[in-house]
Amino acid sequence: MAKSYESLMGAVGRSVFFRPERQRVRELLSRDARPKLLVDGREYPLFDISMNGLSFLSQTEDDSWDIGEALDLSLMLHGEEVYRGIARVARTEKGPRGARIGLGLSTGFLDLPEILRRDDEKRLERDLTEGPGERSRLVPTSYTDSLSQIVYFLQFYRKSLDEHELRFRQSLHNEEVLQGLGERAYHAIRKPWWTLQELAAETALDCLDDRDVLLATKEFTEVLVTPLLMRAPFVKRADEKPLGYPGDFQMMQFCYSNEYEGDTAFGRAFHKFYADDYPLSQGVRARKDLIVELMVKEHSRVLEAYKEAANFRVVSLGCGPAREVSDFIAHQRNWPGQVVWTLIDQEEAALSVAFQASRREIGRHQSNGHLNLLNLSFVQLLSEGLPLQAAGTQDFIFSVGLFDYLRESRAKSLLKGLFDLLAPGGLMAIGNAKAPNSFFWAAEFVANWTLLYRTENEMIDLAALLPESAELSVETDRSSAYNFLLVRKH
Repeated sequence: MAKSYESLMGAVGRSVFFRPERQRVRELLSRDARPKLLVDGREYPLFDISMNGLSFLSQTEDDSWDIGEALDLSLMLHGEEVYRGIARVARTEKGPRGARIGLGLSTGFLDLPEILRRDDEKRLERDLTEGPGERSRLVPTSYTDSLSQIVYFLQFYRKSLDEHELRFRQSLHNEEVLQGLGERAYHAIRKPWWTLQELAAETALDCLDDRDVLLATKEFTEVLVTPLLMRAPFVKRADEKPLGYPGDFQMMQFCYSNEYEGDTAFGRAFHKFYADDYPLSQGVRARKDLIVELMVKEHSRVLEAYKEAANFRVVSLGCGPAREVSDFIAHQRNWPGQVVWTLIDQEEAALSVAFQASRREIGRHQSNGHLNLLNLSFVQLLSEGLPLQAAGTQDFIFSVGLFDYLRESRAKSLLKGLFDLLAPGGLMAIGNAKAPNSFFWAAEFVANWTLLYRTENEMIDLAALLPESAELSVETDRSSAYNFLLVRKH
């Protein structure tokens, strides 16, 4: 099950001190578990749990929660009680959805492995007893009609390409022949496949406003379509989420390399489609170019003001492979003064890729550039802010993919923290997948890759906590897949 960015632990997991990990209920348990939490006999929404505690949301202003107060606790999953005992209030935190109350268990513990086992068993029992009929009846007829065309299309090309691949594999130049077959297939499928996806997106719109219909429709798609596309490395990694979330740095590398990858001609053709034609992938490349362009302009602004003494300071938040930095160095090569980049990501492997690519360009051109790498979990980032950076010191701050995953309240508070880091005259560029669009279907329904798409007005709304003096504008990249909120500090 994919994790939200707010819950990804990253480097913090290597702490030498043990503390039972808290996990968001929506990411730990199946949607069929339907948790019911009773606190002193009243029901509250469960937020997260660990072996020795949990937290819940209190949305009633009349509720009062005193630290150390003892409470009767009962937790039910699948209609069965899994814990009953005494808990004490450990903390209270105010938030946009009400207060979040953290409890520490005074008696017993929550046996999470057993809870997960029971959840799995209940799901299996439901699947064997009910089968697909009950849920599939929720799927709109218009959607099933569009999906039948997609399934036939995929099965047709898989069967055809497999047959011809078997014939071609007897050639002495197997790899060359396989590559040629993949290329021919890609050029044949790209236009009709995009048309079918647009139709699926159009019919899926009716599912978005009803959670039960949406979940049933996504499951319907994941059963019928996703397995057919798993030969494409792009789809396989997005669906399996080996790092816990779909848009990891390797997915970005797929977009940048934009090659035919896969073990079969069918896989190569569809991988190439998603790496090349898919608007979100085009947007990865386009947003990189936009950031490089902005970085060059901001660098020129600082150089004009400080000449040889210029010290241009840049922060990239959720940097991934940081192609913006290596491309900037390759473009500018040499400059007066120094450029200092602070690259922040929760994945060490991403930072390693970013460091090697950027250092290679610095060495090639003998550029006066310095890299600070910060391995920081998104949990730490959202709760503690950015360490090692003094307020008002950064000339250019950008984040191209992180805000796609942040709810409005989180995004606003993070944006305010980043704004405080900007030096006077500095610029901040925040990218977010664009709404409305016709390309959400493959990500959301095929790969369970949920993004929070935002309109231009919604991008402006994210700056609600910034001072009135902040200069705001929104720019769309050349792919029309991403909006960028540009914030100038005066």
